[in-house]
Amino acid sequence: MEVANRISFIDQLKGITILLVVIGHLIEHNAGRDNFLWTFIYSFHMPLFMFISGYLAYVTFRMERFNFFNVVLYLGKKCRTLLLPFLTWGILIPFFLLRNIDKSFGMYVYDYIYHWGGGLWFFATLFILSVLFVLYKGGERILPKQNMFWDTLILCILGAFVVLIYKCFTFPHVLEIFSEGLRSTISYFIFYFAGVLVGKYKWLDVFFTNKKIFSALLPLFIVLLSQFTYDMSSIFNQAMKVVLACLAISCMGYIVTHITWNKRIDDVVQCFGRESLSIYVTHNGPFAFMLFLKDVLPLSDANNLYSIFLFLLISLFISWIAVGIKKVLSLSSVLSFLLYGKKLYLKENKK
Repeated sequence: MEVANRISFIDQLKGITILLVVIGHLIEHNAGRDNFLWTFIYSFHMPLFMFISGYLAYVTFRMERFNFFNVVLYLGKKCRTLLLPFLTWGILIPFFLLRNIDKSFGMYVYDYIYHWGGGLWFFATLFILSVLFVLYKGGERILPKQNMFWDTLILCILGAFVVLIYKCFTFPHVLEIFSEGLRSTISYFIFYFAGVLVGKYKWLDVFFTNKKIFSALLPLFIVLLSQFTYDMSSIFNQAMKVVLACLAISCMGYIVTHITWNKRIDDVVQCFGRESLSIYVTHNGPFAFMLFLKDVLPLSDANNLYSIFLFLLISLFISWIAVGIKKVLSLSSVLSFLLYGKKLYLKENKK
């Protein structure tokens, strides 16, 4: 793919993925999990998000000199764009602004970290994966050759390191607070770094551009999905989800790059893609009440076309509202910094 096409492809894919996230939350809060549409979405939507994040991490990584100072700057930016919104929306707003917490600040922070931020877990997990990505880039620079074998070796070492840390942290009770976060990191490690490898090796584009591969993988995904049960206590179902997610990522990539987009629809989807993290954090925070609509709309059933259309329509509306809220709040550089991790400009530029 050409560079311009790759950028559009990623924004389109991110836009579709964030819509699936909102639809999935809508279905769960109004119709429950016992329906095909929810199972379909949850079989791959967050692995796809992690894949995209890994891809973007590689293709946008700019560091002329890989040294301690530049690594600190890179991780500092990740703290600002990922951890700051994670803490602001999850701790500062509920505890100090909404004042709807009936426990001490210390206990609330402990519970928040222990449960890995609840609905905002994605930000913390992505931060840890970003740290691992820096370690990967460091290992990449000392490799004797740049090829898939050495990359696989580095990733196996990194994966084993995370598993080892997880085992160490879950043994002493005092460190168990981080166990959920490390478990989440292990779950999405393969998808994030699959995106990294696709960003690095252009020959892997074949999984998103080859019609024969798509024609083989799509029927396989449909057949396996019909046998899939979302029960992550089963090792078989965990393995099935990994397979389904890999198949879906390839199929979604092919579909997005080969359909003819209406310009107006394309603009909306790409806008949602560029604002995906803002939509994710906004609709999960104090504005999550927008997801609970079964008392005012017929949303208790997700197994018919009318309900599916209604869920899509409401998800589009919620996403637009989330983008609008972000634009209004971002008029203040301080709020833009705290809520969305944007750069803080205390002085206006004089023309």
